Amino acid sequence: MTAAGAAWAEARRRALDLVAAPPPLLVVSDFDGTLAPISPDPMGAAIEPIARRAIRRLARLAAERPERVVVVLLSGRTAEDLAGRVRIGGVGYLGNHGVETGRLGRAGRAVGRARLTVEVDPDLERWVAPATAVGDAVASRLGNPDWLFVERKGSSVAFHFRAARDVDAARLAVLEAIESAERAAGGTGLARLEGRRIVELRPEIAGGKGSAVERLIARVGPGAVLAMGDDRSDAEAFAIVARERAAGRLAGLTVAVHAAAETPTEVKETADVELATPRDAARLLSSVAGALEREGRRSGAIGATRSRSRPGGGGRGTGPGRATAAS
Repeated sequence: MTAAGAAWAEARRRALDLVAAPPPLLVVSDFDGTLAPISPDPMGAAIEPIARRAIRRLARLAAERPERVVVVLLSGRTAEDLAGRVRIGGVGYLGNHGVETGRLGRAGRAVGRARLTVEVDPDLERWVAPATAVGDAVASRLGNPDWLFVERKGSSVAFHFRAARDVDAARLAVLEAIESAERAAGGTGLARLEGRRIVELRPEIAGGKGSAVERLIARVGPGAVLAMGDDRSDAEAFAIVARERAAGRLAGLTVAVHAAAETPTEVKETADVELATPRDAARLLSSVAGALEREGRRSGAIGATRSRSRPGGGGRGTGPGRATAAS
């Protein structure tokens, strides 16, 4: 068995342990690099087909047994952008690292004002103008290069430079332009967050994925949490799950997805297991969905549901040890 195959088998074994833990099971996943392969064009990211099928199965289970499983996608994208790429109802869409809360009705897949409801903390409104201004200023200072994509997200703004030929030089240029723009504005009150070939500015009070997962755990009261991600912001969420697990308040598994060569060290260090690709992450979700479907049929809680999960055994082992996949 390859290293990647062994790591996936270990992740599956430990994820199935979560199904055996007290309910509900809270499933939280990032999108880019986790369920969708990294794309040079930030607007070109597309979810893995197997991931969409797995999430649809989990969403159906959540609708039939809301006390058993809760499914949330947590991304740096806006909630509307995220929902538009996944297009599955009955799932929670937390956008902008948790600042936006969106919900798409279970009955339909259309995304827009008629279907998707999004809530944003009104206290963040005062940062919309500074974020917009610094986004415009940085693009102008850099001469609007083809490799720069400025993602405007209301009270925050992100600068993507994945398409640059020299990403190190592009990063330094972006940082210098940000500092210059902020000095010219006399400060913005926006905190800086660096990720994989991206620099983001966001209100300091907004928190991040760690705060978002903390709020989710408080609201849902899960007996178990499965969290998946690939970037520094996901490491914040992993730390919260690890803290709650260490305190004995829940069972937890944090899964890093390799996705690309520049996976941050923080993600690897805070994850319990590491998978090689978004497809492996999608297969893991499919296995969890299959286990929940089988449980439901045994208990009579749900009707017969087609299972697309792969066969295999369970096992014990939700401790803090790691398994690592080769890229």
